[in-house]
Amino acid sequence: MKRLERWSLRLGFALGVLTGVVYGWLRYLGSVKGEFGPEPSPWQPFWQHAHVLAAPVLLFALGIAVRGHVQAMLGRGVLRGRRTGLVLLVLAAPMVLGGYAVQVVTTTGLRNALGWIHAAVGALFAVLYAFHWAKPRA
Repeated sequence: MKRLERWSLRLGFALGVLTGVVYGWLRYLGSVKGEFGPEPSPWQPFWQHAHVLAAPVLLFALGIAVRGHVQAMLGRGVLRGRRTGLVLLVLAAPMVLGGYAVQVVTTTGLRNALGWIHAAVGALFAVLYAFHWAKPRA
């Protein structure tokens, strides 16, 4: 993988995880006491928008990684990291599609379910990416 590809993937991953974690925290755990009871944090919209803007950076970098890294590793028959890499590839689809669906679905129950699915798949993706990236180099 070329240096620009590697760093764009790391940057996209870091931005996606940072903004997603902060937004998720504020959305589900960060309510503030308002005049009439709990209210959403005033920072919640900022971090939601930051996550929506950061996600395409990760998506673009994932596309570059598939072309420059995944195909090369599969073509050369490299086994090191193959399991986590393929699982990451499979998890990317529901993570991305769930993130887009959350933005356009208007039914409250379905949107909430998609949000939780997106968060769970995103968390699993983040953990597996960290393991995949930290694997010993040959």
